[in-house]
Amino acid sequence: MEGQPTKNPKVLRAKNFVVEENIDAIRWPQECSGCGGTVERTENIKLSKRYKTFGLITVDVAGIPYCQSCFKRSRAADRLDNVITVLTLVFGIPLGILMLVGVIQGGTAEPNLFALAVVFVFALALVYGLLWLLVKRPIRFFFKDRFADPFSAWMIEAKKSDGREGLSLVIAIPLKPYADKFAILNGVAA
Repeated sequence: MEGQPTKNPKVLRAKNFVVEENIDAIRWPQECSGCGGTVERTENIKLSKRYKTFGLITVDVAGIPYCQSCFKRSRAADRLDNVITVLTLVFGIPLGILMLVGVIQGGTAEPNLFALAVVFVFALALVYGLLWLLVKRPIRFFFKDRFADPFSAWMIEAKKSDGREGLSLVIAIPLKPYADKFAILNGVAA
C-alpha cells in the first residue's frame, strides 16, 4: 500500500547482531558478504524454536548475498564442520564406551549415573578437541582460499531492551567490514 510506512527492524549490536523485532524488515548490503563483489546468489537460513505456549516459532532469515565463489567456500566450511561432528561421534562414542568399561571394571565402588555421564561427555569433548586441532585447523590453514566463514543465526529467549520477554534472532556476521555496512543499513547504533 502506498503511503504506509514500513517498520524498521529493531537491531542491537554486541558481539553479534540481535534482532528483537521485525525480522522480515532486515536489509542486506547488496554486495557479496564474503568479498564485496557482485551478488550472484542468495542464501536463506530457516530456524525453528518452541516458545512457551506459542508453540513452534519459525523464522526465515532471507536474502544473505553471495557471489558464486564465496557461496561455495561458505558451504565447504559448513561441510567441514559437519565432517568434524560426524567423526566426533564415530570415534567419541566407542572411546566413551571403552572409558566407561574401564571405570566400571577398575572402580571399587559402584559408579553413579552422573559419574558415568561425565566420563562419556569427557570422551566426546576429547575427541572433538583433537579433531579440531589435528584436522580442522590444518585443513583450514593449508586450504584457506577454499573455505570462508559462513553466516550463522540462531534464536534465543531473552529479555528485550524494553523489558519484555520473548524470542530474538541472533545473527553472526564473520566479516567485519560487511557487518559494519549491515549495521549502518539497519540503523544500528555504533
